[in-house]
Amino acid sequence: MDELERFKTELHLAEVVAGYGYTLDKRESSRASLVMRRASDGDKIVVATAPDGHGVYFSVRDTGDNGSVIDFVMRRDGVSLGGARKVLRSWLAVPSSFPTARRPFPIPKPAPMPRDQVALIAQWYRLIPYRGGYLEGRGIMPNTVTAFADHVRIDARGNVAFRHNDRSGVTGWELKNKGFTGFSSGGRKALFACRIGTTHPAPHPRIVIAESAIDVMSFYQFNSAPGLFVSFAGALSPDQRTLLADVLTRYLDAEILAATDTDPDGEGFAAMIQSLRPDARRARSPEGKDWNDALRLALT
Repeated sequence: MDELERFKTELHLAEVVAGYGYTLDKRESSRASLVMRRASDGDKIVVATAPDGHGVYFSVRDTGDNGSVIDFVMRRDGVSLGGARKVLRSWLAVPSSFPTARRPFPIPKPAPMPRDQVALIAQWYRLIPYRGGYLEGRGIMPNTVTAFADHVRIDARGNVAFRHNDRSGVTGWELKNKGFTGFSSGGRKALFACRIGTTHPAPHPRIVIAESAIDVMSFYQFNSAPGLFVSFAGALSPDQRTLLADVLTRYLDAEILAATDTDPDGEGFAAMIQSLRPDARRARSPEGKDWNDALRLALT
């Protein structure tokens, strides 16, 4: 095997990254993408495994800083390809020979995922935190925004972005603004799923399912008990239904609340949820078509 190919396939990129002072952010990482940060300069990168087995990374801060373990070393050490070869040869040697500062520690290797999804994950982390505006106009209070903060950001056009995940990580984000609803370019719908007041992998005391992120946030504002708050951004695709079924059948002890709209489509979604979990309870909004309608009416 060519030496460069050995570097890309045999070296665990995340462990090399750790040798440069980065630590794993367990809360933001998933089984297929690792988010790693360096305290010394605030750098943040996403590490994953491409389908060909190569480790790949994308910087959150610099869109031009991405590639393989070779690119990572060339950028961090400011060396040529020849210089990177010398560094990486030491990583293929016996681990005990590593300098303490560069000795790797065990980090699970990410499951393979498409490179474009890794780039999408990095793009999500480049979005800015939500700082107020649109959601307050929909009756969402600051304490509710804070509870969902990890899953809500703002894009370059000022749209509010609600993160969707599948089992491997970020797949895209629902976009909302006054008079506008959309979805991230190049992304695909999965589930907006925000865990509040519970820790993984502990069972969720309840799972609340609504059609939109704003609706499930509105429901939480009415009753801010712990749980998993899920939405699917409109019509359910076959893949989204599979993901939802997985969630509902994984947590058999959880209370399931179908908080979908009070209209024919919403009743159909509720029936589908109850077909997956016959013990699911219907949670219709007390006023209006959906839970955000009810929230705004309650505040007037």
